[in-house]
Amino acid sequence: MSSHDAPVTEQMDDPESGWTWFLSLASMVVFIVTVVVVVVLYYAFEDNEIKNKVIDVPAREMTELRNQQKSMLDQYQRYSVIPMGGTEADAESRIRIPVEQAMEVMVAESRNDQASVIGDDGNEGRIAQSDSMEVDRR
Repeated sequence: MSSHDAPVTEQMDDPESGWTWFLSLASMVVFIVTVVVVVVLYYAFEDNEIKNKVIDVPAREMTELRNQQKSMLDQYQRYSVIPMGGTEADAESRIRIPVEQAMEVMVAESRNDQASVIGDDGNEGRIAQSDSMEVDRR
């Protein structure tokens, strides 16, 4: 018989209980910390995705639309308007001018109208309006 076939008669010692407790507690702490970190990261990522995909989307679309409309107010443009019940052949061509210039044109026209009304009547205290009402300017 060889020495390998002989039964083991020596007794193995039990592991030390101090190291067993330390490794068990350290493993539990690492596990709990890992779970807490994963949960925090998951909910932070979820909140960020909800904000980006649900909450901010309408705001972004509104901002883009508002910027597009503001840019249209600041540039010249030609467009057509089809009257109610009309066809494309009845379309009226119109020109869009910037708001600032439109305000200047309106002020200049109103000054010219006021000057012509005052000059024609000879009465500087009253201005005749288009709907035949008179306004006292004193």
